[in-house]
Amino acid sequence: MAVYGSYSAWTSPAIPHLTSVNSTFPVTDAQGGWIVSLLMLGDLIGGLIIPLFIDRIGRKYTLLLFTLPGLIGWILIIFAKNYLYLYLARFIAGIGEGGIYTTLVIYLTEISEKNIRGALVNMINLSLSVSIFIFSSIAAHTSYMTLNLASASLPIIFIIMFPLLLETPYYYLMKGRNNEALQSLMKLRGINEPEKLETDISEMKLAIDEDRKLSKSGFMELISKSYNRKGLLIVFFMKLTQFLSGIVAISAYAQEIFSESSPSLNPKFQVMILTGFPILATLVTNIVIDRFNRRTLFLTTGLLAAVCLGSIGSFFFMQLYLKADVSSIKLLPLVSLVVFYAVYMLGFGTIPYIVQGELFPISVKGNAVTIGMIVGAFFAFGTSAGYSAVSNAVGTYTTFWSFASAVLFGSVVTYWITPETKGMTLEEIQAIQNPEIKKKLELERNKKRAA
Repeated sequence: MAVYGSYSAWTSPAIPHLTSVNSTFPVTDAQGGWIVSLLMLGDLIGGLIIPLFIDRIGRKYTLLLFTLPGLIGWILIIFAKNYLYLYLARFIAGIGEGGIYTTLVIYLTEISEKNIRGALVNMINLSLSVSIFIFSSIAAHTSYMTLNLASASLPIIFIIMFPLLLETPYYYLMKGRNNEALQSLMKLRGINEPEKLETDISEMKLAIDEDRKLSKSGFMELISKSYNRKGLLIVFFMKLTQFLSGIVAISAYAQEIFSESSPSLNPKFQVMILTGFPILATLVTNIVIDRFNRRTLFLTTGLLAAVCLGSIGSFFFMQLYLKADVSSIKLLPLVSLVVFYAVYMLGFGTIPYIVQGELFPISVKGNAVTIGMIVGAFFAFGTSAGYSAVSNAVGTYTTFWSFASAVLFGSVVTYWITPETKGMTLEEIQAIQNPEIKKKLELERNKKRAA
């Protein structure tokens, strides 16, 4: 995730540099907008092709495969001769990002115990936040090329560390490799006695076998089963809330936003502040994510985000439309965005990844998470591609008010339709939706108790 965090951090300092006289080749504002948004377009492609790999070569090797586009992207950026190199680099990197997000959601939910699943999946946002902060700081103190070279080191580090990665026991069980599944689970749980994990393995195998009996093919099963359709609806509204909040566009244009609102404080340092505080928020998330109901946390953080975004819209309305003196509240955009980033990491920016990996049977999980990734990438592409044009046409305040309205609407609807899954195993979550699995799971546990 750190690899793609560096891509998110790159646009905020890079676009002002590329469109300035200091750039080694000319880039217009319109071309800068495409450089920002093509990463999201690549996300769509990455999400579409991930099902071809994740259940064939496994979660582990899919992570390796989709890290390579991140390395290729940085090589193209470093040796870019014109804006077309940057178009291609961002698009290729986006393909990798789409694949990594989808695979990580599945990987982390499958290797974790129920009482730490939320905290472990939160590592996605923690790694992303740390990476964005580090590379925003590098950008503030070094040159454009130094930023590129430092960013290119991350995929190389991952490739070196790759042999340490374990495959998930669920994947091994899908392939009938039961002994390897047991060995993997023993390493993941830190247990040397295989008999202590017999119940866990048998319940995993039961859910997979029952799912195979009932499953059709691919996307058809997602559409044909009512509980899968409901899961997709939940994911849709979670992604709407998450990405129509404008998180991608705000990250990409943060330096420009701060230049417009309070230029007396160096915008580069404001970006550092903005990207630093979410790290603390993600650390707090590790403490609270598995202690509070996820529905309530999603709603609460969504409402707080709507207030923050609405206040920024009001600031720009007073500054740009009413021409009022806003010098006394010039730091309001910075403070509001810091709080917005914090609540994003604490709730509605993290919970969708957890729920995507929990709601669906293993036979359709890859396809379901892929659809979620595509929906999220579509919303992210729309906000990042349209931010500059919409803000120029109808005012920055309208853009932020639109973000606030989307978060408010999405968080309320999500709370209304989403079941609570905190503290449940993946098998227990499937049992809520599938009576056959519930019946057999209870029978299996009764046998173990009797024994």
